[in-house]
Amino acid sequence: MELNFVSVEGNSKNYKIAVGILAGLFLLGLICYGISYYKGHYLFGSSNVIPWGMPIVLTIYFIGLSAGSLILSTLVYVFGQEKYKPIGRMAVMLAIVLIFGALIGIAIDLGRPENFWRLFMFFYLNNMTSMFAINGILYSGYFIISIAYLGIILSGNKLWMKRWGYIAIGWASLVHMGTGAIFGFMEAREAWFSPIKPLEFLTAAVTSGVALLIVVLILTMKFSGRDLRKEMVMSLSRLLIGFICILALLIFLDKMTHLYAPERAAVMYSLTGQYAWIFWVLQIGLVVALPLTILLILPRFNKKFRTIKWIFIASLSVVVGVFFERYFLVIPQAAFPQQYYPGHIEGVYGAVGKFAITPVEMGISLGIFTMVGLLFLLGLKFLKALPEKTAEEVAAAAAKAAPPKIEEAVKQEPSASTADAPPSDSKPSQ
Repeated sequence: MELNFVSVEGNSKNYKIAVGILAGLFLLGLICYGISYYKGHYLFGSSNVIPWGMPIVLTIYFIGLSAGSLILSTLVYVFGQEKYKPIGRMAVMLAIVLIFGALIGIAIDLGRPENFWRLFMFFYLNNMTSMFAINGILYSGYFIISIAYLGIILSGNKLWMKRWGYIAIGWASLVHMGTGAIFGFMEAREAWFSPIKPLEFLTAAVTSGVALLIVVLILTMKFSGRDLRKEMVMSLSRLLIGFICILALLIFLDKMTHLYAPERAAVMYSLTGQYAWIFWVLQIGLVVALPLTILLILPRFNKKFRTIKWIFIASLSVVVGVFFERYFLVIPQAAFPQQYYPGHIEGVYGAVGKFAITPVEMGISLGIFTMVGLLFLLGLKFLKALPEKTAEEVAAAAAKAAPPKIEEAVKQEPSASTADAPPSDSKPSQ
């Protein structure tokens, strides 16, 4: 059976409220950015010790979510998994708005976004032996490939969907492995330097992409009045379990290789220092322990945990946990003094770095988040990304929209038993 796709009307009260709230918060983010552009980056929490702040945290977070979503879309258009077809277009659209949010984060971190064009002067102004320059090619190419991929999907050309899907899945994998290489190849940072980082980043991308897709799928289908296919959500949850286990293994191997090396002070600090709770509670707890408990362990004792609600909670936990994994990587792990400036040296380079939570930077971060959400909602309105409602769903929506009329008709219409009954004062025949 051919599945038709439509856009949402966008006339409902809930849709307008959601768009209004997101637009208002996005405007707040723009105001905060305008202040930072005028005043300078000293309004951010970063410093010479911790060079990157929330814009870079959001950048690598969104890149991972985007790459994971795009890779999952190829299950439909490359590998022919028809059971995932209702979410195929939505996954690609999500990938596009997320990578756009990541590019905005990079532009904000530059300080002067009008000089953004310099990043694309490959082999001229850029050192092409640097992972930063190489990732400039990967990010820009990925953005173009994703938009072209969505256009091909909307056109309905099945042959080119598959061909372009191979390009998309390969490029998306390179994008997030390249992002991991930025950290993994940085030998000056003991806690970052690791050959496992590209694979860990790619696995985290797919894991968070599956989790985000489950969350967005459940919310979108619920608020658009569509029935949610439980078997599809259950299948995605099984994929999520597998990727969480692989990610947990890679995290373990990464920490073990660091602990084996002679220089292990930075890793020991990240695992046992003042910021260790972020790793153990917000990363391992939310990404590994809680989701696996909900999805894998508890259902064996009680079947009520095999419901959509608990899958949603587990998936949301992964999405939030991966954000804090990125935060922990960029900020706390950069706080430990580098080997070239050991702790006994006096001054800022000998002390553990501190990151200040500033209102301007948090406002900008909130603005980027809400911009991504706003673009996604507008995409649902102007692009045919959702499966068409069935006749049953249309009837249910109509009944829900006019309950007073139905109830009034039921009250006015006499039941058959009442109409056929004799008058109350009639006497039974003898």
